[in-house]
Amino acid sequence: METNKTLLFAKNISEVLYQIKNTPGLELVGGCTQIPRLPEKSLCTRNVAEMKNINRHELFIDFGPAVTLNEILDLGEERIPKILYKAILNTANHFVRNMATLGGNICTKEIHGTLYAPLLALNTMLRFRSADTQAFSTMPFEKFAGVPQRSVIVNIRVPNEDWDVSIFRRCGPRHTLEKDSASFCFLAKTEKRALINVRIVFAGAIVFSSRELENKLLGLRLPISEKAIAAFSRTAEEAFDEALGEEKINPVLKRQFLNLTQYSLNQLA
Repeated sequence: METNKTLLFAKNISEVLYQIKNTPGLELVGGCTQIPRLPEKSLCTRNVAEMKNINRHELFIDFGPAVTLNEILDLGEERIPKILYKAILNTANHFVRNMATLGGNICTKEIHGTLYAPLLALNTMLRFRSADTQAFSTMPFEKFAGVPQRSVIVNIRVPNEDWDVSIFRRCGPRHTLEKDSASFCFLAKTEKRALINVRIVFAGAIVFSSRELENKLLGLRLPISEKAIAAFSRTAEEAFDEALGEEKINPVLKRQFLNLTQYSLNQLA
């Protein structure tokens, strides 16, 4: 039994900021569903009311980082982006989703959580608050590489726009995050039988997302020909290899990405 761990609890955001500022080495935790053991010093934020808010607006939804995954599902499939709903359903099981928080899922280390890909595909924005200056700052999710030092996430803003095609698939073990785990997202918007917007994201041990690659699909008439899909698949493979560089991953992940991309394009018919 570990007795040298310090676990603190906060009742409000002021206490969170105070502890961050005055406790060196402190790490924030939510439902603790993705950490094998507690850090030396940790602060649980799952009961901080200001971090559990859900506010729906016409074009976006604001989620507090301590909102649990089941609380998001409880909103209903028609009230949140379909791809986010699908991704949450593919995250762990009902019991774990009762404890797991949105902020905890996006702050996993080494392996990106199941919701990382859909949040990136949806152009999510993060809002932080500094414990030192009390100031707020915002950051697009695509720039997120960890919570800024001595700060805390206070809001996760998810655009709630309509997409004609929303495809989510999870690769690897269903209920655990491992080196072969990954999430795939494909979003497409069409107008007059042509593609006008596309998002393709693959995230796990690595993250692949390329605006340049996506732009190659814009303007294509539907249904996309088999020849065009084959040509795009070759281009996607080259872009994936270039983004990967010298990093080594299970080649199965690359094959899954390419197969899912091809499958998604075939659904546009």
